[in-house]
Amino acid sequence: MIKKEEIANLKAQGILAQKQDGYFSVRILSRAGNFTAEQLSDLAKLSKKYGNGYLGATTRLAIEIPWIKYEDIESLKESLKEANLDYGGTGKKVRPLVACKGTVCQHGIYDTQKLCGELHDKYFAYDLPSKTKITLVGCPNNCAKANTNDIGIVGQVYVKFNEDKCKNCGLCTKPCRQKSVQIIDKKLVWNKEECVNCGKCAEVCPFGAMEVDKEGLAIYLGGRMGRGYRFGDRLANLYQENEIEQLIQNIFDTYEQLANSGERISKVLERIGIETFEKELLKKACKNI
Repeated sequence: MIKKEEIANLKAQGILAQKQDGYFSVRILSRAGNFTAEQLSDLAKLSKKYGNGYLGATTRLAIEIPWIKYEDIESLKESLKEANLDYGGTGKKVRPLVACKGTVCQHGIYDTQKLCGELHDKYFAYDLPSKTKITLVGCPNNCAKANTNDIGIVGQVYVKFNEDKCKNCGLCTKPCRQKSVQIIDKKLVWNKEECVNCGKCAEVCPFGAMEVDKEGLAIYLGGRMGRGYRFGDRLANLYQENEIEQLIQNIFDTYEQLANSGERISKVLERIGIETFEKELLKKACKNI
């Protein structure tokens, strides 16, 4: 019988007890959701050697090898180290970071995997009052549901409409899935309230009537899923990629300052409100200028 203390210790390393006695799933980390071909080949071999010959993908873009016998755990850990693979991903700390494929996706506004990789290198497993999940998406399609994470980062393109330049050709209406630009009575009408800031209209306008005003990243705080979901609150500003690393640090510092023991960011915001949190966050930002 494996002691509860040992099971808890292994869980903290990303080695999770299965419901089948004596067996464990070992969670191997990706970097921004990516593995090299060599790493995947090594994982396949290790799953055959130590497990039942298959791999499982997690919702946070890690890979799990299930059906590992307790007595094989140390040997597997050594084999993973030799293959330059890391394991982990649980506890009161930053969990594996997730990025959509905005780097290569035609809708991607910024290089999601580059930024995610940089944040992973600096902040993965960072100790905090509770588990903290960070997800980056490249555009308002929000495929990875960034605003249901503790910190969500979403690419945005703000546009502006110059009515004097508009020829009312309707080209900009075709890529607008929100129907925020429409031809009504032979005249282009832009409903700014319906716009989600994807920038597609500005991409196709040949006359400069719809043009990019500002590009950047929107930040959402306090989202969560599971037992009681919550959509995150958006910070007021639009941020640039080179500002994100320091912003994340400021968010962590503010979170640690305001949180009670065990509180996720969502619970902090429910208790004090986004306005109070953002006010303290701005104080941190001013100190770090």
